[in-house]
Amino acid sequence: MHPKFAAGEPALLIGKTLVIADLHIGIEHEYFRAGIRIPSQLERLTKRLDAILKSTGAKKVIILGDVKHKITGVSRDEERDIPAFFSRFLGKVGMEIVLGNHDPLIERVLPKGVIVHPASGLLYRDFYLCHGHAWPGSGLEKARYVVIGHNQPLIELRDRLGYRWVEQVWIRTRLESGKLEVRFPKMKKPPQLIVMPAFNELSGGVCVNREKELMGPVVKAANMPKAKIYLLDGTYLGMLGDL
Repeated sequence: MHPKFAAGEPALLIGKTLVIADLHIGIEHEYFRAGIRIPSQLERLTKRLDAILKSTGAKKVIILGDVKHKITGVSRDEERDIPAFFSRFLGKVGMEIVLGNHDPLIERVLPKGVIVHPASGLLYRDFYLCHGHAWPGSGLEKARYVVIGHNQPLIELRDRLGYRWVEQVWIRTRLESGKLEVRFPKMKKPPQLIVMPAFNELSGGVCVNREKELMGPVVKAANMPKAKIYLLDGTYLGMLGDL
């Protein structure tokens, strides 16, 4: 099975399963502490996901980590918004999450019915799904694709007048067997790597054509100079090493 990208959205389809990453529910509090007032993004996030589910006909959602924003503990906003977010969809579609580095103690506020997978991720059909801050489990050897979040890739663009802005991007490349054989000695053919854009645009990210150093052990095993970069609308921008 091949991945299918939801046009114009940071979402991936595997059959009838929708995969998203990096919701960072509660990030508004961090902006508030910096002196920037931003209203709760709960309604915007739920409406966006609801629209994608309706347009794709997906029956399940798997979130690849960083469902919440606060790393140490759970904020009051997260205690309120996380149950409200999942309750909007439970009973309509299956809801699963893979733990990210921002998700300690999230089980305390998740409503019943949400399936939680460890940070090492899970093998789902031909896809190994994980957040990306930790090594995948042994199922990686059976996967054709590895899908991660964590890096929240962006690209910095500049026009002829010198104005600059950033856009979210997808990254597709291949893992290199030489960088994996010690940890996964039974791997016959290294899988392709897909790095997802963040579902919450307010969470920022890494400008891949400016910083180029991505985070996590999985991307360290990838051929990043030959990684293909795509905008959300599917526009191919070229290989990372040329940008």
